[in-house]
Amino acid sequence: MTRRARAALIAVFAAGFVLAASTISFAEDAVAPDFTLSNLTGQDVTLSELLKDGPVIVDFWATWCKPCIKAFPDLQDVFDSYEGCGLRVLAISIDGPRSGSRVASLIKSKGTTFEVLLDPSQQIAKKLHVTSVPRTLLIDTSGKITYAVTGYRPTNHEQLKAAVSALFPEGCDEASGGAEAAVE
Repeated sequence: MTRRARAALIAVFAAGFVLAASTISFAEDAVAPDFTLSNLTGQDVTLSELLKDGPVIVDFWATWCKPCIKAFPDLQDVFDSYEGCGLRVLAISIDGPRSGSRVASLIKSKGTTFEVLLDPSQQIAKKLHVTSVPRTLLIDTSGKITYAVTGYRPTNHEQLKAAVSALFPEGCDEASGGAEAAVE
């Protein structure tokens, strides 16, 4: 087999793996394990504490992952739309010690305002069955994973927004930015 044919075969296999991985989902009513990770300032953030105030989007990413970085504006948009309703976004970097030093500067350059956590040992990623990034999960206030996707496609944004919208009561929707819910 020629080098070019071998490379093409590997590319086809990799594309198939990504497609298969993006359709892997948790069983209905699967509950996310609780975890605590440090944010960029060294403070501990615990999932169960955040879930007391509303649903949480957990997005696993890495500085070397171009699709992960492409997804940030979409995550920011969903966060901006529902932050007033109690939605939190946790962007969990799986960068190891070598590339981990670039996390803070990359986040600053993107202008994101959601929480960034560090999982350099990928211990939490393994608990949540993350096999490739980006991996996005939506967790409701009971801890149930209600949406999960691996990879990035522009259609993911609308699917995630729909999944988030379904978790909020009437009066707390994207158009209101949570304003009505915050007043109540």
